[in-house]
Amino acid sequence: MAISKLWNFLLIKQDNSQERMMDIFCDIFVLTMAIKILLSISVPITSDEAYFVLWGRYPALGYYDHPPMIGWILYLLQLISSSTLIMRLPAIVFSQMISIGIYIFLKQFDEYKAVLAALFWLVSPINILNVLVTTDAPLLLFSFLSVISLYYAVNKQNYLFYILSGLSLGAAFLSKYFAVLLGLSYLIYYIASEKTYQKTIGFIIIFAIVLPFGALNFYYNYENGWTNIMFNLINRNQNESFKIIKPIAFILCQLYLLTPPIVYYVFKKRKNLRELIFGDRYFNFFAIAFIVPLMIFAVISLKKMVGLHWLLSFYPIVYILSFILLSKIELLKSIRFMAVFSFFHILIIFIGLSLPLPIIQNNRNYPIVIASMYPKIIINYFKQYENEFYFAAPSYADSAIFEFYYRKHVAVFGSGSYHARQDDILTDWIALNDKNIMIVCHSRQNKEKYQPFFEKVEITQVSIKGAAFYFVFGYNFDYEAYKDTVLSANKKNFYNIPKFLPIPPSNKYQFAKYFK
Repeated sequence: MAISKLWNFLLIKQDNSQERMMDIFCDIFVLTMAIKILLSISVPITSDEAYFVLWGRYPALGYYDHPPMIGWILYLLQLISSSTLIMRLPAIVFSQMISIGIYIFLKQFDEYKAVLAALFWLVSPINILNVLVTTDAPLLLFSFLSVISLYYAVNKQNYLFYILSGLSLGAAFLSKYFAVLLGLSYLIYYIASEKTYQKTIGFIIIFAIVLPFGALNFYYNYENGWTNIMFNLINRNQNESFKIIKPIAFILCQLYLLTPPIVYYVFKKRKNLRELIFGDRYFNFFAIAFIVPLMIFAVISLKKMVGLHWLLSFYPIVYILSFILLSKIELLKSIRFMAVFSFFHILIIFIGLSLPLPIIQNNRNYPIVIASMYPKIIINYFKQYENEFYFAAPSYADSAIFEFYYRKHVAVFGSGSYHARQDDILTDWIALNDKNIMIVCHSRQNKEKYQPFFEKVEITQVSIKGAAFYFVFGYNFDYEAYKDTVLSANKKNFYNIPKFLPIPPSNKYQFAKYFK
């Protein structure tokens, strides 16, 4: 049935009735949903996903590196189940909802083309491959809702939509700080557009509503050593410098995200592109909401490698703009191409998943693959020691994967990196003094590295699916030695809070408790 639906979809004709087009949309909606669910249950959970799932197990007002929205959502979902599929539902469902939103919004102008634009999003790689749970999942949805609500607010002169836009923008801000760029685009649009009393009051309402969301995040950072600020503005940007590969990579990433059909038609219509987009009073707002973040990230890319997903939440706007940029025939052609384009992405993924493990056994990252694909085998090995040892791993990636399946805390032992230091909040090294700790590693270890922190150290090598794993058994953990070396270095490297940021009187943020 799925194959026949896909075949019928590829045979879409311009003379199809509106009713027929809606049937096709519903069929493709179900088909893409099924593909995403299949991908979700086939692809092993990644370390970043496991890390975010752990946020849901420890609900809080914020987390080390990002605002808390995805943690709150995953907390609620884990009341139902913590299976991989359930944990990935935000990514699967939210991106599907965008297609419905595109249709509902655009049908006021041309219902037939609205279906085409919604289909265009549905079959895009951005939607079909969107199955991994990240902080971008709620950001995508709330940013879209905020943009659409602001459009209605301005054009219908309705304060209720200004309120909805502000609430959505606040929720987007608590999802990820990139929402600030959306707020900035609103401000630029307001300054550049014709002003009325009602519009001015409306924009004041938006930013007034966002303030409590910002205040909540400010409070969390104040009480927790400014972790979000330290990570996003300081720690991750140290030693960054210009390299030509960075802006080139940024350009290539955006061309990929735009996809070949959009890139082709943008180039083809380049002479009157400005008039097409900015000349339409209904759609120039959307152009500003996309171009402003794009330009800011372009500047950032001169010094920093911009991630492929950084602009993801702004790309639904491109599919709204395609409504005015492309004719019906061009949309139909683009949809057909996009379906094939996405199909090859899916094919490559499943070919990769079906490759026999011996093919990559000599790769240095092979143990990492095994740790991700077969974590339960590793957990079953160290479970036999759970009454004697507290478990740890040398990185957040390993500890998050193991804790996701083990369902008990697995600490990060050692310095780690500036990424994902949520374990600094969760682990109390003082309480582990004189305890036995077992550290699970997938690279060769030596006793000299661990002997300063334990009375006795033993290392056992175990082969799992042809990959060597090393289990470090540390007896009688010496907290003071660990504090004087590892914790002191971590405090200096990751919690060197600038003097202009106030420290709360309680002084109870992560590392303060170790250095009273």
